[in-house]
Amino acid sequence: MEMKLQKITRPIQAEFELPLSKSMANRGLLLAALYPEITLTGISTAKDSVFLRQTLDAYAHGEVHVGAGGTTLRFATAYWATREGSSITLNGTPELNQRTIAPLVDALNALGGAITYANTPNQAPLHIQGRKLRGGSLHLGHVKSSQFVTALMLIAPTMRDGLQLEWDSVVSQPYLVMTAALLRSAGIPVTLTKHGATIPYVESVDPAQLVIERDWSAVAFWCEALALSEGGELTFPGFIDPSNQGDSKVVHYFEPLGIAHRFTDYGLVLSKKSVLTPGHLHYNLQGEPDLAQPVIMTLLLKKIPFEVHGLETLRGKECDRIAAIAEVAAALGIQLSTGEAHIKCSSYPSELTPPTAPLHTRNDHRVAMSLAPLAIKFPITLLHPSVVEKSYPDFWHHWAQLV
Repeated sequence: MEMKLQKITRPIQAEFELPLSKSMANRGLLLAALYPEITLTGISTAKDSVFLRQTLDAYAHGEVHVGAGGTTLRFATAYWATREGSSITLNGTPELNQRTIAPLVDALNALGGAITYANTPNQAPLHIQGRKLRGGSLHLGHVKSSQFVTALMLIAPTMRDGLQLEWDSVVSQPYLVMTAALLRSAGIPVTLTKHGATIPYVESVDPAQLVIERDWSAVAFWCEALALSEGGELTFPGFIDPSNQGDSKVVHYFEPLGIAHRFTDYGLVLSKKSVLTPGHLHYNLQGEPDLAQPVIMTLLLKKIPFEVHGLETLRGKECDRIAAIAEVAAALGIQLSTGEAHIKCSSYPSELTPPTAPLHTRNDHRVAMSLAPLAIKFPITLLHPSVVEKSYPDFWHHWAQLV
């Protein structure tokens, strides 16, 4: 499937409701499945959240398809490991099954779980015999995905001895802060430090409603569009300050790129502001890796020399996101320096090359949304644009309001 996007030549002005935070919603869904006393203020329509909700509600015996979401598989694995008497197999898309899940499986089995690999070691499908996990203490070493830790934190209150986690390092620490905040909102005590977390056994909780915020990671793509535009203003109802989402830093990352923000009683308002062209920008996105695509695409299209570090997790996402950025840069005539955790660009051609061939979204929702603002500079064609349904089903409907 292809989508042609016309070049946008006028200032952009619009108002629309962004989706609920998929990250917060998925955490809330797992807590509500563990404790029926917990309710959520809203339900995410993102495909990942829909699959997770269905997986948590599944019959406790047989095989369940979890879709393409890494979060869905990790959270569902943790949940079903705690369900005494269940016997379930979790299977995802071929691409998801190829992503290693061994660190989480090893941790759950060490805490008393009974999980085996149905076909290939370290990969889904997984066969899970649900048990009452004993919990205790666990040292995780250098953790390459905060979702593994989050999954353990969310089920920790059900473990007989509670859970004491220690690690040497972990990427995306702000996501653990979000997890701890939601647990506390549910009345579950959490001690979280830079190198560990302690959560006691909790037999029951008082009725509580968890507030699911609007998604700050979705704001990033509109910051990108506005930064590349001739001007305008975008309004997003329902955003609050401060936020439990680490990605709320996006407005600060876009300040030197010409984006101003303000909060009203109604929500968040983005507008253009005059800035001096930066000589060379440095970012470290280790805590907010989901912002990498829109931030870097903005830097490229504004032809600003940069170094972006902290990208350790990007090669293992829905696609290799570092390679996806390099592919688009090459199509524009830009040469990048890339590594396992960084991207650098020191010089640009006098004129960017308009992309003539269709641009691949690589079956990655964030790649697709970060490519859309190229249409503010050139007419473009995207392949498989429907992948945005994973986190932001209304994205193209909202984009059409700019044209």
